[in-house]
Amino acid sequence: MIDNKKKILIICEQSDIHLIMESFNHTDNYQISIETTEDILGRGVTNALKDIIQQINNNSDMYDGVVGTHDSSAVFASVICEHTGMPSISVEGMVNCQNKYISRQLQKKSIPEYTPNFCLDEEYISNLENSLSAFSKPVRSNVSFAAQKIDTTKDLQQLINEFGEYIKDYNQYYVESLSLSSYDNPENLYTCNRFLCEELIFGTQVTADCYVYNQKAHVFALTKAAFFGDKISFSHHEFPYQVSPDIEQKIHYIIDKLVKSLKLDNTFINVELKIDEKTGNVSIIEVNARIAFQFAKTIETVKGFDPLHLICNLASGEEPDIHPGFAPVYSMCYNFELRKFSDKLVTKIPDARNIARIKKIYPGVEIRNLILNGGKLSDYKHNPESYRYCILDIPGNNKEEIMDKFEDIKAMLNYRFMDIEET
Repeated sequence: MIDNKKKILIICEQSDIHLIMESFNHTDNYQISIETTEDILGRGVTNALKDIIQQINNNSDMYDGVVGTHDSSAVFASVICEHTGMPSISVEGMVNCQNKYISRQLQKKSIPEYTPNFCLDEEYISNLENSLSAFSKPVRSNVSFAAQKIDTTKDLQQLINEFGEYIKDYNQYYVESLSLSSYDNPENLYTCNRFLCEELIFGTQVTADCYVYNQKAHVFALTKAAFFGDKISFSHHEFPYQVSPDIEQKIHYIIDKLVKSLKLDNTFINVELKIDEKTGNVSIIEVNARIAFQFAKTIETVKGFDPLHLICNLASGEEPDIHPGFAPVYSMCYNFELRKFSDKLVTKIPDARNIARIKKIYPGVEIRNLILNGGKLSDYKHNPESYRYCILDIPGNNKEEIMDKFEDIKAMLNYRFMDIEET
């Protein structure tokens, strides 16, 4: 009997494994292998990638595709695919998204009317007399790490002093990975450890999830972000989100132009936008050349197809099939981010039995714990104002139903923390 399963190597974070394996438990289409980002970093990026590339090249039947689920793993996957000839976004296309300064330059040339003004940290600091409030983030940003609004050059210098060395260390895997590729752009190396300062933009934040196949973009989901008051930290994300026909047309126009200018193909992308329905203004926040992994189950619950299966379609050279595989029970799903706004010692996290009990009471709920007992919340990736410790997908058929479930589930999880000064 011929085995027609597509063999896909998924490179992901350790905390993603359970969700990924759960997604492929009941499909006959794929045979999934997993490499973790943590393992590649632990082995040494250069040696680990060379080993994987050599194994694949020595065994042409080993995999039909390789794909990453986050920024770091997307870098690894694009370099591996360049050396093995498997379908993938080019390394250049990946860098054109991950280096936010290079990305902004290309956006400004292609669609200036939708691109905020921007500059590197050194230009903002040198323009001392005319500096304006801005949004600053690392050129290679990651889950809003070290990103915040600044009002003065002093604010920016404080960010650089606090996070600059960490960013250099963090980006080392990126530099090492690219050194194995054909990509050679000195501007990328010069800017990747810097901070980007951008004009403040306003409106509703929306993420457009798309895939690009044969240089054509297909938008399949719009998700709205909600924040804690006037902070930059997300409280939750609402799916689906509806926009006016005029705004929808602008979104498709923007994405089509981005695909061409950033040289994107054979990839998932998520495009973050600010939308003002009253004025009709749309501004690009950023473009990411990967699936919005956090929204995979959010989208599946409502749409009836699993985005994790779609990335395997694309990784093996096939156009993703977005036809529903099951009839959805719910018309909405919210993705919540549990946070603390000061550092805490973690004293209790939900165990497997507790999580199973919650999922039995509330079918369709997904729970992704991000922390371990002991240690501090600051031991994990965070932005300057808050510490994220759990992600929840909660479906329902109206907002009130979902919010009621959320309050109940949050209490049932029974996370416990202690103030740092009490220890």
